[in-house]
Amino acid sequence: MLDITGNDISELNDTDLRSLVGLLCEAELRSLGLPTAGVTWGGHQNASDGGMDVRVDISSELQSDSFLPRSITGFQVKKPDMPKAAIINEMRPNNKLRQVIRDLADNNGAYIIVSSQGSTADSTLKNRKAAMQTAVCDCLTASQLKVDFYDRERIAGWVRSHPALILWVRHKIGRPIQGWKSYGNWANCPGGIEEAYITDGSIRLYKTTSPKSGALSVTKGIEELRNILRHPGSSVRSVGLSDVGKTRLI
Repeated sequence: MLDITGNDISELNDTDLRSLVGLLCEAELRSLGLPTAGVTWGGHQNASDGGMDVRVDISSELQSDSFLPRSITGFQVKKPDMPKAAIINEMRPNNKLRQVIRDLADNNGAYIIVSSQGSTADSTLKNRKAAMQTAVCDCLTASQLKVDFYDRERIAGWVRSHPALILWVRHKIGRPIQGWKSYGNWANCPGGIEEAYITDGSIRLYKTTSPKSGALSVTKGIEELRNILRHPGSSVRSVGLSDVGKTRLI
């Protein structure tokens, strides 16, 4: 069964945690049939980011009670826990509200702090959000800004909404799902398509349109495929068991 917990989220490093939030934003928009071009993140984790690690900026309206609550949403992603004092210091370095947060407020946006080490009960979550509201108290458009705090359990819940990212997280923390393997170089050809294709004289292919004369060696089969496909509008279908070399042949 595909599952993920807050403990799994807490094992991600800083870079992977930020990437996860960006991928979640893309997955959320994709599930709504919206373009993902408005999701941006990147650069070195320790580079100056002005207080925003992941940004979503789209023209379509979003549901205010979703994980992605506003069309313009900024995420500050932190691995350590973020109690009240840390939240205020993050949002107001040198006791001055960050400009990116003011801009979000001016544009009816949302500002969300993500902490992979934090695991907050309901009362603690309210205190964290209250600290965020306190930090923007001197902003004239503070009432237009939605603030929220996502701890590791809420991030895990968001990941469970997009099962493919469960596999991504499990891979990143070194506990991949046993028996599942992503698309890759199954033929184990380090040199790619430039490597020699090994053939023999045995019957390997059958042309179903000519049952009697359709038994072909690999070399004859390749020639037959080329003869068919050189004509515009033609197509072929390769059918066979897994790992017999269909992809490599094509």
